[in-house]
Amino acid sequence: MKRIVVTGMGVVSPLGCTLEHFWDSLMQGDSGIGELTHLDSSPYSGLSIAAEVKGLEHVADEKSETLEKYSNAVYYASVATKSCLRDAGLPETFSTANNYGLIIGTTSGNQDMVERTINTFDINSSEEELSQEAAQMLSYFRPIELSSTVARACNLGGPNMVIPTACAAGNYAISTAYSMIQEGRTSMIIAGGADPFTRSCYTIFYRLGAMTQKDCRPFDQNRTGMVVGEGAAMLVLEELEHALARGAKIYGEVKGYGLSCDAYHPTAPDPEGSGAILAMEKALKASKLDISDVSYISAHGTGTKANDAHEAKAMHKVFGERLNNIPVNGLKSMTGHCMGAASALEAVAALLSIKEQVVPPTPNTELIDSAFEAEFTVNNNSDKREIKNVLSNSFAFGGNVCSVIFSQFNQN
Repeated sequence: MKRIVVTGMGVVSPLGCTLEHFWDSLMQGDSGIGELTHLDSSPYSGLSIAAEVKGLEHVADEKSETLEKYSNAVYYASVATKSCLRDAGLPETFSTANNYGLIIGTTSGNQDMVERTINTFDINSSEEELSQEAAQMLSYFRPIELSSTVARACNLGGPNMVIPTACAAGNYAISTAYSMIQEGRTSMIIAGGADPFTRSCYTIFYRLGAMTQKDCRPFDQNRTGMVVGEGAAMLVLEELEHALARGAKIYGEVKGYGLSCDAYHPTAPDPEGSGAILAMEKALKASKLDISDVSYISAHGTGTKANDAHEAKAMHKVFGERLNNIPVNGLKSMTGHCMGAASALEAVAALLSIKEQVVPPTPNTELIDSAFEAEFTVNNNSDKREIKNVLSNSFAFGGNVCSVIFSQFNQN
């Protein structure tokens, strides 16, 4: 059985756009949530917060003229991909033909291109009057442009795809890459998630009544909702022998994953947690791990009433009383919910946690909801402890669920 390791990572996030800045901000419990600047907040009844990307202007890879015509999702994914390749000791752009792959998960894809076109051009123009620029902008709306454009920029000649499984898409991309490498289709795939900020996404969550007007408090008794975010995170997944042969550093190992669909509702999770239970159980079985082997759980933890309640129930069903001794972390308290990039950012945090042997804090969460059957710990401060295996959960509209286990690398 082939073993799959992670050798490079790159981020574009509300907490910064380098691994160092991202990790330092997590450890300090900083918040990437702030005032909404991408939209006029007046139509949203005073709701005026978002988790927007910060620090992108400070990274070396500035937005080129070539990428100006594409969506922010393409831009974010390009920066994160080139960052993770550099981090892995690989060229940003390969000079020779190769079979290295690229898989990007997303929620909105290039939706911001449509919104930008509508905002820029007269939608009542005739086809003849519609400028070539506008037509070109709309042509880049196709979801596959997200991965194919980045593949062209980096000369990645292997498997190439976009996975649109909404808020679980980052984990789906990582899991798909893992399987493809195990099957021997390629020795390396860059995988992760990317999403731009869009008016449509912000409006959908506003209309659902899912957004908070203050801070995000995963699993807290007084939680009031989630915060819409944006960003990207990409990881270099490599077959172990390939990584060792080139002397690559190794952050950790992708041990296994579980996929499921709770088949319950277009937007609401199954209150009984059926999909989440199945995905976690599958991930443990695929990884050949027992519940006692899990060091901490990186929760989906949106801070919404329904989602947190169903995740708490599912964790209790899978881990039982053992859950009392497993820390649960909710990264979205700091990053907001970055849609398709969310679980990819959480994968980066999980692997850095394994490297540094510390669980990131979950600011704002003060009192676990007394309505939960489960008892578990969510710490406001970072928690230094031995970390061997991290279970990372991600849930999405449509009932899509993906749980991935990241493990400390042991060559034996």
